[in-house]
Amino acid sequence: CSSDLDHGCRGIADRDFTCKLLSCVGDSINHHWVKGNTSPNSHCTVCNEPCGLEAALADFRCCWCQRTVHTACMGKLDEVCDLGRHKASLVPPYCVRLRMVGWKGRRHLVVRCVNPPKYLPWSPLIVVANRRSGNNDGEHVLSAFRGILNPAQVVDLNDLPPESGLEWCHLIKDHTCRIIVAGGDGTINWIFTVMDRLKLEPPPPLCVLPLGTGNDFARVFGWGEGYSSSDINVIDVLDSIDQATVENIDRWKIHISPQRRLGFASPCQEKYMTNYFSVGVDALVTLNFHKTRQSWLYFWKNRLFNKFLYITYGTRDLLEKKCRDLPQKVRLWLDGERKNVDHLEAITVLNIPCWGAGVRPWHMGAGGQLAQPQRYDDGLLEVIGLYSSFHVAQLQVGISEPVRLGQAKEVKLELLERLPVQVDGEPWEQAPATLLITFHCQASVLVNQREVQ
Repeated sequence: CSSDLDHGCRGIADRDFTCKLLSCVGDSINHHWVKGNTSPNSHCTVCNEPCGLEAALADFRCCWCQRTVHTACMGKLDEVCDLGRHKASLVPPYCVRLRMVGWKGRRHLVVRCVNPPKYLPWSPLIVVANRRSGNNDGEHVLSAFRGILNPAQVVDLNDLPPESGLEWCHLIKDHTCRIIVAGGDGTINWIFTVMDRLKLEPPPPLCVLPLGTGNDFARVFGWGEGYSSSDINVIDVLDSIDQATVENIDRWKIHISPQRRLGFASPCQEKYMTNYFSVGVDALVTLNFHKTRQSWLYFWKNRLFNKFLYITYGTRDLLEKKCRDLPQKVRLWLDGERKNVDHLEAITVLNIPCWGAGVRPWHMGAGGQLAQPQRYDDGLLEVIGLYSSFHVAQLQVGISEPVRLGQAKEVKLELLERLPVQVDGEPWEQAPATLLITFHCQASVLVNQREVQ
């Protein structure tokens, strides 16, 4: 219900205050008034005078419609709540039916079915986040959205798998859900992959509340460079979602065929890409950062410190030059045509215009003016080469341009030795193998027209 309280008072609040309903009977719901906790610029719905000006818990706010009202004006307001201006995104509790599952001692409620409300339009918003994301910003995101929507619509990936959140799309018939993911580029690709596995029809459009480090997906579709818990305004986010348009984005399959060793071959793997794939120096920097982030010594979980780590590992590679022999370790084909990769230390395959925390390399520099148009829904990939980590730094500040290797519908890489690779910011060390990148499908995304870059 978005009540503000001291951590030590949580038990008292759970005992003395009724929280938001997940489910109820009937075809309407009354206002759920919370005393105090009004925003500084709120006004009374009845008399339009400012609320919450007293230095005490005063006046009331409905945690469904978000209206505020003076104590003296409450009697003049209808008891039935109309759920406010964001009711199209909200699943009313009288539409939800729950059931108890699990064994004794571990029983919990799950949503059994959802009946559509009588009003239109209705396109419920499902929030998927991990409370440990960012500098624990995910916990604030979850709490803020639970204060506006039905708490059952808000899924914490730390407690439940993403399938639990996306199951709403199966429960709600004849209406299209919308998904908002609070996280980084890797989380978005993960959710898209789960959506493919669940075979959701029609595929729900997805948008992102960027909590990662690079947030290139969010930059392309207008959802910002990154949020922290102090600057997330859920009402503004919901307004942007209501005004967003739906577009398609290509997704790509990476088929990995390991080379035989001693007459034996490891099983083939398939991964999926939404933003970009790379092998070489930028993947090495990402891998080193990932190892640091997994370490128990990683205390400073914030975006600025993460970028500092990227700079540190990039600078270290200037001295170590671990990828200087990349041309002897990698072979590249674009649509069956062998490409020269001499002098390169990285090969990057782009699906979206943004890469490397905001860099748009394909159209950079003088050569960018002559380059073919780049789109995320044209069935083509753009492939670029990078000379070194210093070259990456030059691209970051806009004083250089990449080596444009071409556009292709199919990209094939043959790795002759163990090399660092990454997909959408998720790195690993790949043993010798053949990687074939081909078109997989199209997904639906929400484009923030108010701030699209």
